[in-house]
Amino acid sequence: MRKQTKLVAVLSAAALLAIGASMTSFAAQGWQEESGTWVYYDSDGYKVSNEWKKSGNNWFYLNDDGEMATETLVEDGDYTYYVDENGVMAANRWVQVANDDDNSDDAPANYWYYFQASGKAYKAGDSTSFKTINGKKYAFDDEGKMLYGWVDGTSNRITDDEGWKESTTLYYCGTEDDGAQRVGWSQIHVINKDEDDEDQDYWFYFKANGKKLFAEDGDSITNKTINGRKYGFNSWGKMVSGWTEATAGEIPTASNYQNYSTSEDGSRRKGWFKAVPTDKINKEANQDDEEKWFYANNDGYLVVNQLKTINGKKYAFYDKGEMLSGLYALGVDDDNLIWGAEKIDSESKVKSYWAPKEEDAKAGIPLSDERATYVDENNIKLNVDVYYFGSSDDGSMKTGVQNVDVDGDTYAYFFGKSGNNKGKGFGSTTVGNYSDTVLGDGTVVKTFIYDKSAMYVQGRKIKADSDLKYEAFDAVGVKVSARSEGYKEEPLFLLNSSGSLMKNKKNVKDGNDMYYCTDGAGRVTYYGSEKCDSKDGVKHDKNNIH
Repeated sequence: MRKQTKLVAVLSAAALLAIGASMTSFAAQGWQEESGTWVYYDSDGYKVSNEWKKSGNNWFYLNDDGEMATETLVEDGDYTYYVDENGVMAANRWVQVANDDDNSDDAPANYWYYFQASGKAYKAGDSTSFKTINGKKYAFDDEGKMLYGWVDGTSNRITDDEGWKESTTLYYCGTEDDGAQRVGWSQIHVINKDEDDEDQDYWFYFKANGKKLFAEDGDSITNKTINGRKYGFNSWGKMVSGWTEATAGEIPTASNYQNYSTSEDGSRRKGWFKAVPTDKINKEANQDDEEKWFYANNDGYLVVNQLKTINGKKYAFYDKGEMLSGLYALGVDDDNLIWGAEKIDSESKVKSYWAPKEEDAKAGIPLSDERATYVDENNIKLNVDVYYFGSSDDGSMKTGVQNVDVDGDTYAYFFGKSGNNKGKGFGSTTVGNYSDTVLGDGTVVKTFIYDKSAMYVQGRKIKADSDLKYEAFDAVGVKVSARSEGYKEEPLFLLNSSGSLMKNKKNVKDGNDMYYCTDGAGRVTYYGSEKCDSKDGVKHDKNNIH
C-alpha cells in the first residue's frame, strides 16, 4: 500500500496573513496571536481551551493551555483526532505518528492512523472490523493504531514468535508500513522452532473474508481447490509440501499418505509422480535419497497393495506404495489386491518357489503341485504367482517370452498373455496347460509342458546345464541330482541345454557319458552308463530309474 505520508504543509506568508486577518478581525473575541502561537477568546474575553474552533474550512484545537495544538494526536472524549504542524485537523488521510511510548524490542518507530472525513480516527470494536480505504482493507486497535502482521479476531496483534500457529490467529496484515489485509496466496516469513532453521518462508491462503485457511476439528490436513488444483493446509494454516500423513493412524502406512509437490508449488499429486519416499515408510530409500515411482488416485491417496491398470497397462504397487519393477512373486486375490510380495533377485529365491524343501523330503512328505504356496495364520494355503514388471523406469507387467536378469544371469521366462492368467508365470500352480503326472506313491502333480516342447515352472524355462547337454527333471522341474533316494520311482523328463523336451530319443549321451532313452512325451525310459539295446528303449539293469 502506498499511503499518504505525513504532510508537512508549509503555508505561504500570504496564507498566514489571511488567517491572521481573519482571526484578528474579531478583536477581543476570536483568534489572537500571542507569543508566537494562536489562542482563541470567547465573547466574555476568556481564553478557550480543550475545544475545537473553526477558521475558514479548517478546524483547529485549543489545548489545556488554550494554545492552538500542532502536530499531535487529540483525544476528545471517545474519539481521536490529529492536527498537523499548521494546527489543521487531518481528514480523509493517513497520518504517521512517532512511537514515543513503547520501547519494547519489536515495537515500531511509528504508527499509522487513518482519519475519516469527520476527522475521527478509525478504531476497533469488540471484534476485528476491517475498513476499506482506497480499495484495500485495514484493521485498527482500540486506540486507532493500524494493525499489522498477524492479527486475531479481537483486534489484537500477535506478537509471540510462534503465535501464527494458533487457530485464533485469523488474519495477516502485512508489515508495519503496509497493513493491508491479505486475501488469496501470500508467502510470509515466520519463526518456526520445530524446524532446524527457525526462520522460514511459508505459503498461506486467506479466504475472501481475509481469514486464514487451516485444518480444523482435529483434521491433520484440509484441502482446497484453487485455480483447478488441489492444495493442503495444516492446523497452522501452512501450505503443506512433500509427504503428508493425511489420515493419521497409530502406525504410519503408505495408504495414509498424500504427496503435495514442492514447497514452492504445493499442488497435490495425482497420477504418476516420482519422489523420494518418506522415512516413515521406507527409511533406507529416504536416507539414500533414492526416488521411486508412485501413482496417486484423484483423491490424492496412493495406490497400495494392488495390481492396477493404468492407460491400458498393468502395474503392481505393494505396501510401501512404490511401483514394483523386476521379477516378483506375488500373492494376488480375485480383486487384484496384493496380499504378499517378494522380489526374486537371486538364484536361491528362484528355486524357493518350486524346489522341495530338503527337510520335507527327508520326512517323507510327498511332492505336490503347491511348490509356490504360503500358509496363513489360519493354515489356509494361498497360491503365489511370479510376474515380471520390467525395469525401474518401466514397471509395466510383461507377457509372453521375456529374458530376465536374475543375479547377473539371464533366464528365459514365459508369462500368460490373456485372461485370468495374463502376466502370470507359465507353469505356476494356476497358470498354463498341464498334464497330471502320477508319482510313485500315487501323488498326482501338475506338469507344465508348454506347446508340448518345453517345461516351465513359475514362468521360468527349465534347461539342462550347457556342459551336461542333457539333464533329467522331475514332474515339477527339479533336477534328478536334487532328489532324495526316496523318489527314484517318479517320472523324469529329459531336457537339453536349450530347454527343448527330448521326445522319442534313444541313447543320447550327456556330458558325463551317461545315456538316456525317452518316450513320446519326453519321459525318461532309460538312464545308464551303457547304451540301451532293447527294442522298446528300456534296459532293466541296476542303472535303470524308470
